[in-house]
Amino acid sequence: MRLKIFLLFFIALLRFKSNASVCTACASGNFTNAVTWSGGYVPTGFDQITIPFGCTVTISTAIDLTSGGPPAPSNTLLSINGVLHFSGNASRLDMVTSAVIIVNVDAKITTSDSTNNSQKINIGTGQSEWNSTDGTLFGPVIISNAGLPIELMDFSGKCLNSYVQLNWSTATELNNDYFLIERSSNATEWQFVSKIQGNGTTGSAHHYTHSDYEERTPELIYYRLSQVDKDKTTTVFKAIDISCSNDKPEQMVLFSNPASSEINLLLSFEEVSPNSSIKLFDNMGQIVMDEPISLSKGLNSFTFPIDISPGTYHVLFSSDKLVLQSQKLLIIK
Repeated sequence: MRLKIFLLFFIALLRFKSNASVCTACASGNFTNAVTWSGGYVPTGFDQITIPFGCTVTISTAIDLTSGGPPAPSNTLLSINGVLHFSGNASRLDMVTSAVIIVNVDAKITTSDSTNNSQKINIGTGQSEWNSTDGTLFGPVIISNAGLPIELMDFSGKCLNSYVQLNWSTATELNNDYFLIERSSNATEWQFVSKIQGNGTTGSAHHYTHSDYEERTPELIYYRLSQVDKDKTTTVFKAIDISCSNDKPEQMVLFSNPASSEINLLLSFEEVSPNSSIKLFDNMGQIVMDEPISLSKGLNSFTFPIDISPGTYHVLFSSDKLVLQSQKLLIIK
C-alpha cells in the first residue's frame, strides 16, 4: 500500500513539474530569491520568465536552467523589458539549447565584472552567447542558438484616412519564405489579408509595409503577423490592435522603427496649419533635427536622411495650431 501511494505521488509530481510556468519579476531583487517572482518560487528550466520594465533582476551565482519540464510552444524562455544584471565572477546563466532570450527596446543586460573575461550566458552545452567583456547589451536583440527563422524587431500599424498602414522590421532572417497578415474583429477568428514575400536568409535588417484598404469600422481592429519558412514551418507573433475612430483625424505614422539612415513619416490632416515642422529630440531633450515641412490636406509622405548616434529619440510634429503626441524612435547601426 505504501509503495502504491508513493508511486501515485511520484507520478503526480512529474505531471506537475512537466508543465511550464510563467514567472514574472514583481520587484527588483536577486534571481534566487523567491520573493522576487510573482509565483513565489525561483524559476526553473523551461519556465517562461519575464523581467518587466522598471525591474532589475540580479544574478550573483551560477544559475542552472538546463532542466525542468518541456518547453512551451512559443520557445520564449526569458523576455527582458527591464534589466538583467550579473554581479561577481561566479555569476552565470546556463540555459537549454532551445532557449531564447529576448532583450526588448530600452531593456539591457549589464555586468559589474567587465574586467574579467568570464562566460555570463550559455545556451546549450558550452555555448557561450555573452561574456563579461562584451559590455552592456542593449535591446532590441535576440540571444539564441536555436536558429530562429527571423528576429522580429517591431510590428506596428495605424489607421489613416482610407486604410490601415502596417509596418514591421526584421534584424535577421533564416530560410524565410513569406509573411502572412490576418485581420480580426475579436482577436479570436482570423481572416486572411495578404501574403508578403520574405528575404530568404539574410543577416541585414529589412523593413516591410502593407496597406489594408478593407472597409473600416470605429471599433478596434486586430492584426496578426505570421512567418512561414521554406519547409512551411509557421511562427505566429503577437497580435496588435488598431483604433479606427474618427475622433482624431490628425495622425502621424513613423516607420520603419528601429531605423538607421533615414526616417519615414506619413502625416494625415483634415486642415493645413502654417509653420509646420518635424523635430527630433534625444533623451536629454536636446533637438538634434528640426526640419520645416509643407503640408497639404489629406495624406503627406516625408523621408528625412539621418546620421546620428544609436539610441532612443523622440519625433514631434508641431505647427501654429497643432502639436501631435511625440513618438519614440530607436536608432540602430
